[in-house]
Amino acid sequence: MNKFCHYLLKNEDINVPSDQLVPCELEEIIEASHDGLFITDGSGNILMVNSSWVRICGIPKDFMIGKNAQDMVDNEYYSESSVMAAIKAKEETSIMLEMTKGDKKGQKILATAIPLFDESGKIRRVVANIRDISEIISLQQKLEETLNLNTVYIAELEQMRLQQTIKNCDLIAISEVTRRAVEMAVQVSKVDTIVLITGESGVGKEVFADTIHRLSQRSSGPLIKINCGAIPDNLLESELFGYESGSFTGARKQGKPGMFEMANRGTLFLDEIGDISFNLQGKLLRALQDQLIMRVGGVKPISVNVRIIAATNKNLQSMMTAGSFRDDLYYRLNVVSIEIPPLRERLEDIPLLSLFFLDRINKKYHYNKCISPDVIEHLLTYYWPGNIRELENVIERMMVMTEDAEIQTKHLPFNIKNQAFSEDLGEGINLKQSIESTERQLFERALTKYKSTREIAKALNIDQSTVVRKMKKHKLLCLTNKQ
Repeated sequence: MNKFCHYLLKNEDINVPSDQLVPCELEEIIEASHDGLFITDGSGNILMVNSSWVRICGIPKDFMIGKNAQDMVDNEYYSESSVMAAIKAKEETSIMLEMTKGDKKGQKILATAIPLFDESGKIRRVVANIRDISEIISLQQKLEETLNLNTVYIAELEQMRLQQTIKNCDLIAISEVTRRAVEMAVQVSKVDTIVLITGESGVGKEVFADTIHRLSQRSSGPLIKINCGAIPDNLLESELFGYESGSFTGARKQGKPGMFEMANRGTLFLDEIGDISFNLQGKLLRALQDQLIMRVGGVKPISVNVRIIAATNKNLQSMMTAGSFRDDLYYRLNVVSIEIPPLRERLEDIPLLSLFFLDRINKKYHYNKCISPDVIEHLLTYYWPGNIRELENVIERMMVMTEDAEIQTKHLPFNIKNQAFSEDLGEGINLKQSIESTERQLFERALTKYKSTREIAKALNIDQSTVVRKMKKHKLLCLTNKQ
């Protein structure tokens, strides 16, 4: 045990060599410490405090000497005592306390108390060291605020970068789910990988394909689009791969290049890829794997350099399980998948989408019309089974069917104005209530049309478990026991 501790235990003069510390020097050292020092006996009675303790705690030294550390807590000078905690634990104890009275009220202090034992193992002294950590906490808070600001600035810069990137594209991305889809499109545009875009009809899959091509290194090349579901199967092969002269009745004498050849050094957008026949899927797979195509009636393969973007509103995984879509083609296409949410799940986008279509139609027909905020409120309450395509058609229909300069609620189609909700939209209803009301009505109508939750799930293009959960939520349980 060092001389200092021995001195504290015995509290008597010690005969030490001249080159060793003497009690008066120890007092000077204690007083010179920048940290606050607080010394008690084994019961917590205060024997000594230094000037740094007074400076940090704001309580006069004369007031402290002779008092008990627990009394200071009981009289609410500070929140708790490290000395009493160390006496109880019989070991070194550190606590965070707060001054609760006096000039230093609110001050945060880190206190460490060390019990000193005599030869019999009894605590004779306790030495407490305290440090003012208010400044440290303040610096930490400022650091956290700075980090939070940096996060905000980074997010704002990223949003500005994203908006700058897509400013020439017809994309509106206000909602979080749409932003994520747009960010994926921007990221994947930098490379030549195959992209599969999924989503309901009318959500804007073609617009995303346009954006990916426009932002890619192939933007100077062609973007060729083909709707696989709109072309009869017996003609789709020749449209994709072309044909040679005389390959079938009605064929051009000089033959014809297909979409793959036309899209060389560019992008080929295969819309409604789920409608391709099983036989043609195999030929498409070979073209994707080898970047070689064979014209109908041809004998020589043709090399092509094409980036593929495919889209579908069907569940390819379910089709694959059912055996109507090839596993190998699915995995070839599903390198990067971007799911575009339906409009009912991105209601935040509706106001800007409406203004976007308003501006475009004004330019198309040389109008100068505006739209009432009340109209936007009604648009936010509709279910939008036709998604963005339906919204655009509704905006255009209202604009061309009235001579008024402002589009008002009286111009809304009947199904939006009256069919969206059977109840009156009072002042107390909010957006969440509106969505839930629409959802309930949708499931009520589904219950009258379909006989099982499986059929409802298929019709709504959602999981069966989601149907059961939604029906329980809206207390529509009559079919939950039917699979």
